[in-house]
Amino acid sequence: MDSPPLRRNRDYQWLWSAHALSAFGSQACYIALPLVILSATHSVTDFAVVTFAETVVGLVAALPAGVLVDRVNRKAVLLACDLARALVFALLTLAVGAHRVTLPIALIAATANSVLTAPFGPAASAALRSVVPPSQLTAALSLSQVRAAAATLVGPLLGAALYAAAPALPFIVNALSFLASAGCIAFVKIHGSSTTSSARAHPARKLLPDLTTGLSEVRRSPFLRYTLINSAVVNFAFGGIILTLITANSAGGTTGFHNGLIIACSGGGNLLGSLLAPWAGRHFTPRILVLGVLWITAALVPLLAVRGGIVLTVLLIAGCSVLVPSANIAISAATLHSVPNHLQGRVQTACAILPGLIVPFGPLTAGLLLEHLANPEVFLVFGAVLSVLALFSTTDNGLRHIPDLRDHAAPTGPQPSSSRKAAA
Repeated sequence: MDSPPLRRNRDYQWLWSAHALSAFGSQACYIALPLVILSATHSVTDFAVVTFAETVVGLVAALPAGVLVDRVNRKAVLLACDLARALVFALLTLAVGAHRVTLPIALIAATANSVLTAPFGPAASAALRSVVPPSQLTAALSLSQVRAAAATLVGPLLGAALYAAAPALPFIVNALSFLASAGCIAFVKIHGSSTTSSARAHPARKLLPDLTTGLSEVRRSPFLRYTLINSAVVNFAFGGIILTLITANSAGGTTGFHNGLIIACSGGGNLLGSLLAPWAGRHFTPRILVLGVLWITAALVPLLAVRGGIVLTVLLIAGCSVLVPSANIAISAATLHSVPNHLQGRVQTACAILPGLIVPFGPLTAGLLLEHLANPEVFLVFGAVLSVLALFSTTDNGLRHIPDLRDHAAPTGPQPSSSRKAAA
């Protein structure tokens, strides 16, 4: 029997809506929190300290969060995270409204949000697998990417408008968005959130081994090792490319307009790419799709070294932004499908740690290179990095193990004796 389309899958619709509400609220606060800290403390250093603490705490919380997601009912995890984050931002709203925001208060709010967000992401992804069949994972993840792109585009604008009306408004809106998200999750039926009997019997004894289970699974799986390397290198390269673009525009004296245009086109390209990803997933095997995106992106980035003005820069960045979601979604869908349900939380957090640690080194490397090289030469360096990744991906055995989820389309009759093979 055919699976119902996503638009008629009520559990998926409730889960998607929950994540959309919390994403828009969080993006609204993303622009408002720095403004509140700077207004309250008049210190850029204080804002940097809050950002650093939030990032470090999120990375430290990742592995325990993965264990929690695999041990505890995932619906309960999602509800608890949303309700607790609603409380955090409600209290922050009171502090902002009373003009009592200090560095300790900002630190507590930011790090508490980071700790509570750490299990929400993997729990939501694992829940997605339980409410969507394998044949629809690519389409479901594409819609999730559309949601993220739209939130990134609209959320900061909403936050800026709310902050202009009243500084406390973005935070109360965020608190309400988490409450609404919890209300949506309450209607979702999430199956298969399992805990092993040995873990239930000896939770303390199993905790330390469980913290490294995800890392062990990644180390054993050629495909998971590849996804980790791919994500880390792409994050590193594009972090450096963005900083190089900003400095190039600063040298031209048009920082605000050009940078804003580049960010807007990047977000728009990401949104368009997310919408096109289901079509790409139907017409290409995941391996061909990932390799095609990597090689084309590696060819586009060096063209940023050409002095073609803002129009060429915008077209190249938009082109990369349109391409990347298809590869990301193909890899994410394959990962969700191939990892056993009882390991989803730990494997997802393990796969996110190294890329998260690598992110700051992209801009740092770009800054060091710009001390000795011109902007065009730095673009060529990062283009070379992406070319090496594309060559590695072409020859590495890990990408050859990526499952083709088109082979899991629900049959309308008796299954044939042979199935379609992914293109090598």
